[in-house]
Amino acid sequence: MSKAAPRINGRKCRPYVQDRKAFQNSNGQLYAVQHTPLLYVVYSYGEHWPLFVHDGFDWYENEEKYSMTTTRHRSNANPFAPTIKRSCTWLRNFIANHKGHYRALDDVQSTLGLAA
Repeated sequence: MSKAAPRINGRKCRPYVQDRKAFQNSNGQLYAVQHTPLLYVVYSYGEHWPLFVHDGFDWYENEEKYSMTTTRHRSNANPFAPTIKRSCTWLRNFIANHKGHYRALDDVQSTLGLAA
């Protein structure tokens, strides 16, 4: 989690999610990270539990239930956009693959002298 992410009241996080901006709630249990220029993820209680993922095109939503607090996090962070529901395992794999592909692209660009 980047230290630059503002701490906000978790009930007020929806505009951050809709604008795909990093944030964390006051106790750090609900937060969002811009992993790559396209990959934005909202987490509840850590990277093991992604709630919402945006890949630059679509919103994905964790379809699994965990706790009352995570249910509240899901409600507060819901982007109010159409989502594609997926399992938690599917989302974790999706995130890992996207982060890996972006690193590979960055390495190729750097090798070719194209990186900014």
